[in-house]
Order: sequence, then C-alpha cells, then structure tokens
Amino acid sequence: MVRKLKHHEQKLLKKVDFLEWKNEHNLREIQVMRRYNLEKREEYIKYNKLVGEIRKIAYKISLLDPRDPYRTKSEEQLLNKLYNMGIITAKKPFSQIERISVSS
Repeated sequence: MVRKLKHHEQKLLKKVDFLEWKNEHNLREIQVMRRYNLEKREEYIKYNKLVGEIRKIAYKISLLDPRDPYRTKSEEQLLNKLYNMGIITAKKPFSQIERISVSS
C-alpha cells in the first residue's frame, strides 16, 4: 500500500517527466551531431570527454607559476599538439584553449 502524496510532492511530480527526462536538454547535442554527421550519441560523448580532459590539463598548467620554465614548455607542447590535430587555428594565445568545444 502506497501513501498519498503531499501537495508539494504532487507539484514536483507535475514538473518532471520520468519517461522522457533523458531527451529534454540535448538540443545542442543534436545540432552538433547533425552538423558534423556524427552517427551515434556515444561519439559526441567521447568528444565531449576529450574536450573536458583538454580543458582540465590547460587549467592545471595555468595554475603553475608564469615564470616556471616547465609551464612555458607545457603550454607550448599542448598548443603544438592541438594545432597539429586541427583543433585550434593558431599557436599563439594559451587562453584560446578555454574556448575549445566539441565543435572544434
């Protein structure tokens, strides 16, 4: 036997659709998949994780002291790698890594 829902619980349940909740907020995902002819959603998820890892590495490098020679070497290596992969268009500013998205 199930208890009767309280008023605020009923209001919350009206706002949530448990059958379609996965498909509600993926408009950007669908646009990118159509634009770049991605066949499966898993491909988009992999690219999204890759972008997250790149941003994470860039953030950790940016936490280092600007005068540290390891930081300048790491920045240069990361920029060269991303440029050679075709993800960024120029090797100059390290701050452009923050703007990398799945579309890149």
